[in-house]
Amino acid sequence: MTEPKQTLSEQILELADAQCSGTITESEMETLERLLTDHSECRREYLDYVFLHVSLTGVATSGELLSVEAIEKSILPRDTSRTTPPKPLHLWFTQTLCILVCLFSIGFFLFFSKDEQADVPPQVVDKTSQYYFDENTTPPEEVATLSETVQATWELLGKHPAITKHFQPGTVKLTSGNVAFAFSGGADISLVSPALFGMERKNHGTLFSGTLSAHLTDPQSPFTLETPSVEVIDLGTEYEVTVNEASETFVHVLDGQVKVKPRRRLPRFYWNFDQLEESPLTDTISGNAIRIGRNAKRIPGLIGEGAVRFNNKPDASLLLGNGGGIEVGTGDYSASTGVTLEALVISEWQTPNEPQTKYPFDYDEIFRKEDGNYRILLSFQNDDGASQTQIPDVERGPCLSFGLFLSGMGYNELDMPLDGKEGRPSLEEIRDGKPHHIVATYNGWTGIKAIYVDGKLCMSHRFPVGTMIISGGRTPAVIGNLISGNFESLVGREPFNGVIDEVAFYGFALDAATVAQHYARVQQGKDYFDGQLNNFVMQEKEGGNVLLNKGEKMKFAAETGEPIF
Repeated sequence: MTEPKQTLSEQILELADAQCSGTITESEMETLERLLTDHSECRREYLDYVFLHVSLTGVATSGELLSVEAIEKSILPRDTSRTTPPKPLHLWFTQTLCILVCLFSIGFFLFFSKDEQADVPPQVVDKTSQYYFDENTTPPEEVATLSETVQATWELLGKHPAITKHFQPGTVKLTSGNVAFAFSGGADISLVSPALFGMERKNHGTLFSGTLSAHLTDPQSPFTLETPSVEVIDLGTEYEVTVNEASETFVHVLDGQVKVKPRRRLPRFYWNFDQLEESPLTDTISGNAIRIGRNAKRIPGLIGEGAVRFNNKPDASLLLGNGGGIEVGTGDYSASTGVTLEALVISEWQTPNEPQTKYPFDYDEIFRKEDGNYRILLSFQNDDGASQTQIPDVERGPCLSFGLFLSGMGYNELDMPLDGKEGRPSLEEIRDGKPHHIVATYNGWTGIKAIYVDGKLCMSHRFPVGTMIISGGRTPAVIGNLISGNFESLVGREPFNGVIDEVAFYGFALDAATVAQHYARVQQGKDYFDGQLNNFVMQEKEGGNVLLNKGEKMKFAAETGEPIF
């Protein structure tokens, strides 16, 4: 009868027994070392067996580590007063030799295992991250690849952190060592731990905290680095940037020249609808025309000269254009480190108090840009499936919803129940026929997503600091509706019912004090900017830029982005 073949575990334990009994041969020892080297998963079982054998010899007491003193005691003559006769010298010598061999083996393999773990770099997946899968939308383009790691411990922020050689927009958290990336726009970026760094586009990155060095050889492909207070624009040079715990920015130019300017503090778009009746509606800042659906009617303003009434019909809509977007992550609606939607509304929403269970659900859109899952929306909603996208989960029922796609988190909505609880307005209060100031913000520097009503914070949720927005693209933005098909028709399926005025879109998060200030001005019959927006725009265009040349260093203030001399 054929003997059953030994398993790997049985073979190792048999050799370990021979080792501990002192009968192992040189060739068997070589076999044991080879097996333990090739099969690291068996080392723990081997070590447990050896420790058990050693403890049974009486050299170590339970719970103690073997010491030199314990080994020395094992080879000293026994107390002759004891009744048990001493073991022959050759047995003591054999036992002690066995223990020393075992201890040497244990130390060898523990040390070997530790070194092996320290030397193995983080696992790198040689494919694009799967954070951004959306079957209805082309994912963002690859923005960077991994160049080098030096004793680095790092991860991508998100639900399913991964390490990959190819990066779509996302945020890297580096906790030790150094890591370098090559951006597809031409910039080489090297991070020094600890650091938090966002990769937004092929020519744009964000340093939330820490230190990096940047090198760019082609001045025709500028690279912009954003920090909490400034933008550093590299025109073919080499420089270092540090963001400290106080959010101050330090810039040191090693070669060439960089331009540093304060981050923008004004809206990208502002639709106040105050143009003359005979003139077309336009964006106040850019002058871009607005296309008006047949059932969107110009009326006297809630603030200023004009506003727009929507009557819940499919062609009640304002088509705004796509802001120059071509693909996801492009155009003026592409916001990465923060966004704000602000509007003054009178809601005549006809939804019932209970959540609707059958399609079509009654959504009243204030603002929506529908780039698949990379959409931006601010709307009144009442459905029975909101928990699929809610963060955090709330009771079903009428709510004010603020939806964004966050890198590593996917598309999600902050749904504020209109229940009158915990400082939130009720549905009846929202539909009381009075104007209400509604502001939705997301701040990537703090991770806070928030909704304000009439100057007060009503609901918020915190994501990991550095979590970025993915937005922008070819689809036009719409006020007062969702148009997901033929945009030329101006016909949508989620029309607003009521009045909308003073709509603003910002590429950053307004803080609570500014929101309260804007509401106070509305109560005084003024616009958000106290009639000074044109002056503010001119001031921002004309000043604030600082040119730094080779060898120059400068610190910039956390709040204003102004240089500190």
